[in-house]
Amino acid sequence: MQSVAQKGLVGLIWACTWIPLLAVPLAVAQTPTPVVLADEQVTMYARIVLEMEPYRQESQQRSQATDDPASKDQIRRDFIRTASEIITRHGMSVPDYNRITLLIRSPEGQALQRRIEAEILRLQSEDP
Repeated sequence: MQSVAQKGLVGLIWACTWIPLLAVPLAVAQTPTPVVLADEQVTMYARIVLEMEPYRQESQQRSQATDDPASKDQIRRDFIRTASEIITRHGMSVPDYNRITLLIRSPEGQALQRRIEAEILRLQSEDP
């Protein structure tokens, strides 16, 4: 049975990653990715998710506070730009980030998802 923190973590990964997928052509997002990722890639992905989370939360709150479709679209575009900057600043491409995101959402990616969740928890425990 998952703890509440782990369930929240899964939600964080999934919620934090759905918007950047919209910025990648579908053909790129559907490219098969091997299930095996190096530890460095797992750590990089975990760091990206952690850095992106405050921006995701803020964007979500701002989007929920308006009924104006144009405002919602602008908020989404701003988040995609910020998310893309965070991803590339950590040395990963947006298509690679999206491939990992799609993989951890698939049945084949469950082990990878657990590795990423464990790495996020490890990184959070190191952060004072």
